[in-house]
Amino acid sequence: MAQKFPEQTNWEELDDYENMVNEVQVEPDYFIDRPPSAVFMPAIRGKDKTTQVQDRIDPDLYDFDLEVEPILQVLVGKSLELARIEVIEDFEKNLLE
Repeated sequence: MAQKFPEQTNWEELDDYENMVNEVQVEPDYFIDRPPSAVFMPAIRGKDKTTQVQDRIDPDLYDFDLEVEPILQVLVGKSLELARIEVIEDFEKNLLE
């Protein structure tokens, strides 16, 4: 079913001729995309300083076993968990075959 529109006899042309520019006279801007220039960082002058911690001289300063144990617990725990998951997946895969 086709829609019927009321007949309009007064058509008004919309124009904006005052703001129109002839496109032939317009020059494009030729910009080449390039990353920003790097910031100059001068070489650092002076000597590097380091601190060596010796557990025999001052055992209260740094206790390796105490500091490393929590990290190792997490690493070993995650490794065992992933290994168990792989074993279970392989077992289930073999049951389905």
